Amino acid sequence: MLPDIQNLLESLPSHAALLDGDGRIRFANASCLELLRDLDPSAAVGSPFADSCVKLLPETVSAAVREGLAAVLDGRLPRYEMDLPCGPSGSQIWRALCFTPLRGPTSGAVATLTDISRQKQLEEHILHDAFHDTLTGLFNRALFINRLDQAIKRLRRNPDALYAVLYLDMDRFKLVNKTFGHVTGDRLLMVIANRLQKQLRELDTLARFGGDEFAILIEDISGLDEASTMAENVLRQLAQPFRLKKQEIFVTCSLGVVVGSAAYEHPDQVLRDADNAMYSSKEHGGDHYTVFDAGMRVLTQRRMEMELALRQAMESGEITVHYQPIVSLATGDVTGLEALARWQHPRQGFIPPSEFIPIAEESGLINELGALILRQSCRRLVELGRENPEGEKLSVSVNISGRQFKRPDFVQEVAGILAETGIDASRVKLELTESVLMDDADEAVRAIKNLKALGVKVVIDDFGTGYSSLSYIQRFPFDSLKVDRSFVGNMNEAEQNMEIVRAIIAMAHKLGLEVVAEGVELAEHKAALSELRCESAQGFFFSRAVPGEELGELMRRNWKPDPGPTVS
Repeated sequence: MLPDIQNLLESLPSHAALLDGDGRIRFANASCLELLRDLDPSAAVGSPFADSCVKLLPETVSAAVREGLAAVLDGRLPRYEMDLPCGPSGSQIWRALCFTPLRGPTSGAVATLTDISRQKQLEEHILHDAFHDTLTGLFNRALFINRLDQAIKRLRRNPDALYAVLYLDMDRFKLVNKTFGHVTGDRLLMVIANRLQKQLRELDTLARFGGDEFAILIEDISGLDEASTMAENVLRQLAQPFRLKKQEIFVTCSLGVVVGSAAYEHPDQVLRDADNAMYSSKEHGGDHYTVFDAGMRVLTQRRMEMELALRQAMESGEITVHYQPIVSLATGDVTGLEALARWQHPRQGFIPPSEFIPIAEESGLINELGALILRQSCRRLVELGRENPEGEKLSVSVNISGRQFKRPDFVQEVAGILAETGIDASRVKLELTESVLMDDADEAVRAIKNLKALGVKVVIDDFGTGYSSLSYIQRFPFDSLKVDRSFVGNMNEAEQNMEIVRAIIAMAHKLGLEVVAEGVELAEHKAALSELRCESAQGFFFSRAVPGEELGELMRRNWKPDPGPTVS
């Protein structure tokens, strides 16, 4: 029997010993005795297991191990387990200690020590990854929220334990990735993280939330002045050039600052307000910090309500299309229509596009709204042609937002609407702004070529307000160009303004583009544009934008311009 017990212990992968009722070693495999003797030369069969075992352990856990073994031996515990950092100072060797009572007439226990160092290392890596950003090594959002939650609770207990959160987003960081590549962008984020870390005290917390967003929690501050000083330091440090592989890169950031108060009960509330303040800094052009105030929350609430109302408006038919005629300056005939979205709210009345279009852009509703406007416009133009043969000569111009244009399936969506409405594609003009095109010029060129392959025409809108260089305009296969209303409205006020319009029209003609002038409100505007050989114009001098049901009346007037009073 005895050789069988020894052989059984030797077959086990762990250090194992059979203990008697007093906790002394009766049998032990060779690896167990070797381990114990390394620490206690007197360790041997017949010696107390716990006396040698505890020499592996920090003093703080030795007593617990002795008590655990005693409890197993006298039947108070069915099993005792503990993960032990073995060694006198808690080295990186971990072992799982287990005492299991013997069953049967003989009292005692089986003791095992299993090396679990690799498992512990894996657990530590998993735990580290769960709370750290893999790129920068900073804390991540999960740990930041945990720290912020503690700060909120601490402030409730002690009104002097004031904290602040700085939420920052790098300005135009996408341009860095597009210019230098994502590898350089990632390196820059690591250097930014290091530079930010140097600005902090030991008790402050810096985290990367993902992308180019970071958050800083500063605790035990005196008030807003200290938080503002930190924000100013961050802006100043990040404004200094970054040098990566002999390449100097300049970036700035937008900051939102929130100072803790008893009103905050949850980290999400603090981060929501910090995010709103940060976006306010973005609206100031970046490289700026904004301290949150309650008015921002009211504005955010208003925007959320407007977004919900806009969703309902698109479903209920409150969003309609009005059409402003585009007039030939040579003949006075209407040759086309620009489609403009209008919202008549059942309770609030008319809501201007300047209010709901930005909300549609931010929320992503612009994709659905844009498709709705294009579909309604094409359908109405087809109906107009059926009502009057003259209507078949008209084109319709529809504004396309940046988010729409950048969608991978945008060209397919346009093709589907053309097929659905049965409109001749050559009568459809899609208007794009310069800023939309320059976000990714190569991709924009491909998309425009694909649109033109469908038969539609592409117009550059608001020309003169963006990049406006000859090399830029030559890259894109446009069909026509629209002169922005800001130039047209001022061209009779100074010779310089007139020369700008003259140069734009001349350049467009050199490139074979037709020109449409926006914002024509006076007879003098019309006369000057005619003299400059501008082909077409639109504006209140000719007609306000009218609902789709009034287009028939315009046709019955033979499309003659309406010289009535202007409408703002």
